[in-house]
Amino acid sequence: MISILNGRTVTAHLTGKRFFDVLVGGCAAVVTLPLQGALLAASAISFRAWPIFSQPRVGLNGETFTFRKIRSLPTSAPAEADKYEIGKVKNSRFGRFVRGTHLDELLQLWSVASGDMSLIGPRPEMLGLSASYDEAFVAERTKVRPGVTGLWQVSDGVRGLIGETPQYDEFYVRAPSWKVELFVLVSTVRKMASGSTVADEQIPDWHDGWVADPIDLIATVLYLDAVEESVTMAMTSADDLVDARAVGD
Repeated sequence: MISILNGRTVTAHLTGKRFFDVLVGGCAAVVTLPLQGALLAASAISFRAWPIFSQPRVGLNGETFTFRKIRSLPTSAPAEADKYEIGKVKNSRFGRFVRGTHLDELLQLWSVASGDMSLIGPRPEMLGLSASYDEAFVAERTKVRPGVTGLWQVSDGVRGLIGETPQYDEFYVRAPSWKVELFVLVSTVRKMASGSTVADEQIPDWHDGWVADPIDLIATVLYLDAVEESVTMAMTSADDLVDARAVGD
């Protein structure tokens, strides 16, 4: 399936995706600015610390960039705490709220507008954790801009670490499609609306009765699209050949 999809024009998809990021990401950053301000003030009061959490992370082509979030953990939490360590941190009510609703990610919209990130893509990983992953996997997932949300984030793989379920990022990079982008975007909105926390994240209920894994659903759709496109091209070529023979006769 992947080999069929690789024949598509990736450059056009990435160009359109960047335009979408600038337009939608930039507008969303401006529109949510009052909410960002309110959350930053609440974070400063709750944690009595600078409300912007900044950290170097791995971005496009393996280059590092400054990743920013609204502070949602106390300053006592390790700077590079992974998902399992975060689960052991005693957090405030505010911290649990912004993490549960993922509103702490709003500052990343400015990174989308600037070009460091994309609305959708592989999650930008911390330097320490990225160094512990397979080098080929890291090289694969950094071929595109990291995203505020992505296929891994809306899958069951989000229960663990990115490197434990590499298939999500690998699939996203190898099979670029607007269907995948739309799937992730809709899933993210529904996930935020449900208020699921890091510990409780799971495949959204709307997947029930479809497939156990979002990759299965998307791969099937993209495969059928590719087959249909191949058949259409073959039929068009056959018709052209018939027309050419008719003219020759």
